[in-house]
Amino acid sequence: MRKPLIVLKLGGSALTDKKRIFTPREAEINRAAGQIARLRNRFSLVVVHGAGSYGHIPVRQWGLESGFRSRRQIEGLAATKSKLLEWEEIFDRIFLKHKIPLIPFLASDFVVTRNGRISSADLRPVRNWLSIDCVPSTGGDIVSDLKNGFSILSGDQLAAYLSVELKASRLIFGTDVDGIFSADPKHDPHAHIISELTARTALHAAARAGVSDAPDVTGGMAGKIIEATRAASNGIPIYFVNLTVGNRLANLGLNREVPCSKIVPS
Repeated sequence: MRKPLIVLKLGGSALTDKKRIFTPREAEINRAAGQIARLRNRFSLVVVHGAGSYGHIPVRQWGLESGFRSRRQIEGLAATKSKLLEWEEIFDRIFLKHKIPLIPFLASDFVVTRNGRISSADLRPVRNWLSIDCVPSTGGDIVSDLKNGFSILSGDQLAAYLSVELKASRLIFGTDVDGIFSADPKHDPHAHIISELTARTALHAAARAGVSDAPDVTGGMAGKIIEATRAASNGIPIYFVNLTVGNRLANLGLNREVPCSKIVPS
C-alpha cells in the first residue's frame, strides 16, 4: 500500500540568507534534512525548496521579473540559471548526508507556464520515483513561458500545484516564522499567530502580511498564503510551521502538537 504523500515546501528565507547573495544557511538545511529523514518511514515525500538568495537577488539585479524583453537579458538569465544549479547541488549534497534518496528536478525541465501560471507539467517521472520510495526534489526556477518567453516560477506555486495533482494528504510550508500572523510579526510586536484559517480568512491575512525586508520577486508570505488557498480550495490541508526551531517540522508531520497555522480545506 502506498504511504500517504506529504509535499514539503521549504522556504528560501529559512535555508538561505536572502539579504546576502548566494549565501546558504547550512545549519538550517541540515536541520530540515534531519527532520525529513524522520518522516520517510511513514510518508512518501516531495520536497520543494525556495530559491532564496540564489534566485531573488540575481533575478532583480538582471531585471528578469517580467519575462523576456530584450536580448540583453540572456546573459543574466544564463548566469542566474547557473547559480540555481549551484544551489541545487548544495541542497542535494546535505540531504544525501542524511541518507535521503533525493532525486533533483529542475522545474524548467518539466513545467511550462503561461503568463506566470503553470500551464502544463509532465509528472510521470515524479510519480515513478515516488513509486520506488525515492524523494523527488524541485524548487523555484526560471521556466519557459508561452506568453512571456520565460517567467519566474515560485516554489510556492509549484508546491501547491504538485500537492493537488499528486493528491497529497498534506502540504506543509516550512518558513522562518511560527505560522500565519494577524500582522507582520517582524515589525508588529502585537501580532499573534492564527492557528486555523479558512481560504477566505487566509486571504485577509495575506493582505496584512506586509512586504519582505529582503529581495523577493514572488510575493513573500502573502504569495505563499495565496498559493496555499488555491490548494486548500482543492481539498488539501495546509500547514505553516517554523522550519528553524527545534524539530517542529517533523513533529507536525507526526501529528504532534506544535505552534503552527492550518488552512482548512474547502
